[in-house]
Amino acid sequence: MFLQNVMLLLRAEGLHSCPQMAWANYRKTVAEIVSPPDELMLFCGMSIGYEDVTVQEARYPRAPLEDTVTFLGDAG
Repeated sequence: MFLQNVMLLLRAEGLHSCPQMAWANYRKTVAEIVSPPDELMLFCGMSIGYEDVTVQEARYPRAPLEDTVTFLGDAG
C-alpha cells in the first residue's frame, strides 16, 4: 500500500515508476554496499524517472476488469 501511494504521488508530479520485488532476492548483496542497520532488510526497490516518449516499445493492453476481478455483495 505504501508503494502505491508513492507511485501515485510521483505520477501527480509527472514521473513514472516501477516497483521491483526482485531486489528482495539480492538483499544480502545490496546490504554489503548500503550497510543498513541490522534491524532493516531490503524488501523491494523502485525505479523512478521520466518516460522517454521517443523510445519505440511494445505496449501491452490491460486485461478487461471482468477477467481479473470478482465483485461480491451489493456495490450500491
